Amino acid sequence: MMTVMMMGNNGLKPKDNEFTSKPWHWPINYQGLRFSGINDTDFRVYLLGNPVVWWLNLLSIALYLLLGSIMAVAVQRGARLPAEIEGLSQVLLQGGGQLLLGWMLHYFPFFLMGRILYFHHYFPAMLFSSMLTGILWDTLLRLCAWSLASSSLARGIYAVGLLSLLLGTAYSFYLFHPLAYGMVGPLAQDPRSPMAGLRWLESWDF
Repeated sequence: MMTVMMMGNNGLKPKDNEFTSKPWHWPINYQGLRFSGINDTDFRVYLLGNPVVWWLNLLSIALYLLLGSIMAVAVQRGARLPAEIEGLSQVLLQGGGQLLLGWMLHYFPFFLMGRILYFHHYFPAMLFSSMLTGILWDTLLRLCAWSLASSSLARGIYAVGLLSLLLGTAYSFYLFHPLAYGMVGPLAQDPRSPMAGLRWLESWDF
């Protein structure tokens, strides 16, 4: 029974005029998914990842691989690290490593599937990458704070860094919320559209 279900799932094909996507599209937020409306008189809803969050996650994965490799090599060679740095490295390597593994297990298998794929298939993997982003930037800000002699300045740097990330995420939600809550009027390809300035990629079709 399980084999039959797997074969049936793998054999799903797109319907006529149905929007699909490829796994390499997902981490870079290359293309969204139109849920309703096709012209400027329709009430339109467009599924697209928050580009600030998506691209920050992608950057964070790259930075994690770089920083994690440096820390792993340092630990492997027996480098004597200050107690606080050693604690941060353990959090980054162990906690971050588990999240990176979760992202990989929820993402890379889609490259082996022959079935129809949609943008929302990436969402479980995206949760892991978002948690990894949190661990990475918390660690980086703590490292920056630790390198400063003044404890009050260190706390200020840490607080400003976290607040900047939170405000940047909140503001990007404010900018792109019409895609989720619905929009009307000219399409973003039209310079008169209020969404024209938010079409950061040509492949975004809202």
